[in-house]
Amino acid sequence: MFLILKSALLTCVFYVAAAVLLEGLLLGLVYLKGGIVYAINFKFWAITFGAIWLGSFALTWRVLMVPHLAKFPLPPR
Repeated sequence: MFLILKSALLTCVFYVAAAVLLEGLLLGLVYLKGGIVYAINFKFWAITFGAIWLGSFALTWRVLMVPHLAKFPLPPR
């Protein structure tokens, strides 16, 4: 029940956690090297955050859907 809502919320939790972690790493890098990291172009940022979203969705699928699908019996062969 509420499978789509659970998957959306869990994906958001994983995505926000990854974004906070990345922001902390960037902040540490800025303190060490200066503000050059923020000069990266939009295409790199879009690909990076797209990959983070894909990873968070894949992790959600693994955590939420695999146990749910394992409950269904396999069809006879």
